[in-house]
Amino acid sequence: MTSVVSLAALAGCAADPIGTGPTDTVRTVLNSDPSSFDPAEAQGQQTFQVAGLLYDTLLRRDSDAALVGGLATSWEAESASEFSFTIRSDATCSDDTPITASMVADSLRRLADPETESTWRNLVFGLGTVEVTADDAASTVRISLSEPFTTLPQGMAIAQSGIVCPAGLADPEGLAAGTVPGAFSGPYTVEEAEQGLSYTFALRSDYAAWPEFATPLTGTPPNRIEVGISTDQSTVANQILAGDLDLGQFADPDVAERFASQPDVHQYQVTSATTYVVFNQREGRPFADRPELRRGVASAIDQAAFNAVFSKGTAELLTSVVPESFACVNTDRSLLQPHDPDAAAAALSGLGDIKLMGNTANRQYSGGADYIYQVLTDAGAQVSMNKVDNATFWSTLAEGGSDWDIVFLGDLNSVGAISASLDRVIGPSIEEGGRNYSASDNPEGEAALAEGLASTDEASRCAAFEQAQRTLFERVDIVPLAGNPNTYVTSPDLTVSVFDDYVDLATMRLGAA
Repeated sequence: MTSVVSLAALAGCAADPIGTGPTDTVRTVLNSDPSSFDPAEAQGQQTFQVAGLLYDTLLRRDSDAALVGGLATSWEAESASEFSFTIRSDATCSDDTPITASMVADSLRRLADPETESTWRNLVFGLGTVEVTADDAASTVRISLSEPFTTLPQGMAIAQSGIVCPAGLADPEGLAAGTVPGAFSGPYTVEEAEQGLSYTFALRSDYAAWPEFATPLTGTPPNRIEVGISTDQSTVANQILAGDLDLGQFADPDVAERFASQPDVHQYQVTSATTYVVFNQREGRPFADRPELRRGVASAIDQAAFNAVFSKGTAELLTSVVPESFACVNTDRSLLQPHDPDAAAAALSGLGDIKLMGNTANRQYSGGADYIYQVLTDAGAQVSMNKVDNATFWSTLAEGGSDWDIVFLGDLNSVGAISASLDRVIGPSIEEGGRNYSASDNPEGEAALAEGLASTDEASRCAAFEQAQRTLFERVDIVPLAGNPNTYVTSPDLTVSVFDDYVDLATMRLGAA
């Protein structure tokens, strides 16, 4: 489903009160600084949102899980391992360099290069080797994979696969800092960046590569987007209600409820992420090779009680790593470990020096970490908790063998396929070039995941993915928790397109409401 709504994930400030005419500037907030302006190094939702403004992708998400052209005008999946894309002829970089097939191929090769050490490489291309070739005369890019990976087209629509222009490729440090004026292929450039304070993005006056969505965009893109940093949702709500902000995202249902009697603002509810417990299973960590301890943690957690803390009971209770709306998701609750405080105490009592890392992105994540801490200590485990901001949380996980034992994470599945969440806990670890935060050793799950990614038949693909999920529950490699509901709110003059549960900030428009 496609909706055009006012956005609350960024709080935008207009000069006039809510309900008055549009300006050419949107002021918003993020809950943390972008981790990097290099899309291949992006960590955390706030960074993905920024990357989507600065860099175009070959494809873009549309309604009903469909894809439309971005920098590519057409594409073809010749098999599960051979893909071709025709590059549009009217796209340019922010320094006026024409975007050619060769330039696109150079950027994709960098993302695929193991030396880049991008945690998104396997999400986009899979685990095998990648060959990217270009034909400038035909304006085509061809991607050949040594291992089948049916979700590659979806990977070409995520912000992390954004095309970096030659000036950015030539200066990796400047690219990461956002200081290369010609690095950007998307509609916006970095005008100003003050870490911890604010960011300003300016619309390119010559940009014309807007996608043709099923529902055409109307209105005018903002000429400037000014972004502040705040985790205080109540303050952001106050600013929107006072007419000082245009755009905000609210995970706190109590704060979102304040807009129920405000007919002039737009609201849209999405499940922006899913939450589940992940264990560090690297050698020497307490949960490595100890499924009985992991089962003890699962026994300590009451999903409904967690949900009451996390979302006031408004979120979907999960039966896997993705919501029930996803294809191929497990729906059999009997596979999950039931809440059993006595079993938890028997397994965990006396267990010492467990390091829990929490995320302070908002009150929900902070409170959820408090809940996990409390039930583990109630079961007799000795737990120390370290709460960090959103950018630090994700960059710490991306380091691989960091000093943590247990986290509950919010998994933002931007691809829209269950495989993009399964490989967070199955397959090669982060330090091995994979995406598996836990570094678990699950050969049966890996084989099932690979079988699903190689299948072009939906029934066979789902059977394989369902088997991969069963291995997670048998091994207790995860503890499913709840969806992460968000309410997006915008002023009447600011709209944004929402494709299923995906909010595309590059579609923000003024004067279309």
